[in-house]
Amino acid sequence: MLEVKIPIEIQGYKSKVIAGLTLRQLIAIGGAFITALPIGVYGRGHISSDILPWFVIATTIPWVLWGFFTFQGLKFEDYFLSWLSFNFLPQKRVYEDTDGSLLQALHEELLEEKIVQQLIESGEYEIDQEE
Repeated sequence: MLEVKIPIEIQGYKSKVIAGLTLRQLIAIGGAFITALPIGVYGRGHISSDILPWFVIATTIPWVLWGFFTFQGLKFEDYFLSWLSFNFLPQKRVYEDTDGSLLQALHEELLEEKIVQQLIESGEYEIDQEE
């Protein structure tokens, strides 16, 4: 029987190019090979064989993160920029005391009612009845 997976959210659909990989992932793998291969080949004569594999891994990690990492729907570059801005840029946090402002508004409303009541009792304030 032929089955086709239909994503619940249409934005969750990602077109697969080759072997179940997206174009972004294929570009990331190609970039990792293009970066790692020359370092591995030319580094043999100049860098110790203990350090060279770690150096190759360190140079391919950004490519792999760019191609494969997603967190809560964010691609790596979007997540990394938001992480940087949250951790290293000054944050402006606005505090609004909603309970205090609510109590303040209630207090002012009661004062207005009290003043109107005093004006009515003294006869300075007349209630218009046009019925």
